[in-house]
Amino acid sequence: MKKSLLAISAFSVLLFVGAGCSKVSNAPTTSLNTPSNTTSVTETDTGAQNVNMVEVDNDGIATISSQALYDQLGKHVGDKATQGDQMALPYMYESEKVAESLFLAWNTTHELPILFSLSQSHAEQKNVIEIVMGGLQVDLSSAVLEDGKFKDDNIQNLYNKLLPIGNEMRDKAYTSGLLLEESIITNIDTYLERGIDGLSKTIFEAIKESSGKNMKVLNDLLIKDGATYVPQVLSQSEFDSFVK
Repeated sequence: MKKSLLAISAFSVLLFVGAGCSKVSNAPTTSLNTPSNTTSVTETDTGAQNVNMVEVDNDGIATISSQALYDQLGKHVGDKATQGDQMALPYMYESEKVAESLFLAWNTTHELPILFSLSQSHAEQKNVIEIVMGGLQVDLSSAVLEDGKFKDDNIQNLYNKLLPIGNEMRDKAYTSGLLLEESIITNIDTYLERGIDGLSKTIFEAIKESSGKNMKVLNDLLIKDGATYVPQVLSQSEFDSFVK
């Protein structure tokens, strides 16, 4: 019989999901390395040809194509950050940072190459967001803190809670990782629903797909170990749409 594993209590999930997701406005304010052995997934129209936004390596780990990123930056030269950009980008930067940090820590404990690859995926997506912030002139200084430290209290609490859970055993690292990917997808959906647009929208949609691909990798690893994961943020049907 398969065992059912939960990553964290429902109360703790609320520490991450929805934080930083108050209503956004698009009114202007004043204020990568591509993985090797990749196959293309998502395409975006850049005029003369379609360029793939998301690429997947042989293990199924996804990240954003460097070429596609710079093509998108070229299309948005001169864009100014909106209030939505000012709110969403620093929060998603820290969301990617916490995923990078946790997967790296769990890899140190369990010595599983797939966890290191997931950490690298989120590190690259964190760098993508940093580049986008630079292009839109969004201040990043408040979000650049030492390892294991986060400006947003909800993200800090999540890091503190999940780190020891994922260190206990590899299946708990997988389930905690699934929660992280679920939460990133849900927060991106919230920003998209509340009006994020332009370059941020394009990048967020790519990150959402990348997290969905990474979620499938983690879910497959759990199934291989004879375990199942009950989604805590997405509905079961939404979760299945990514992992089936």
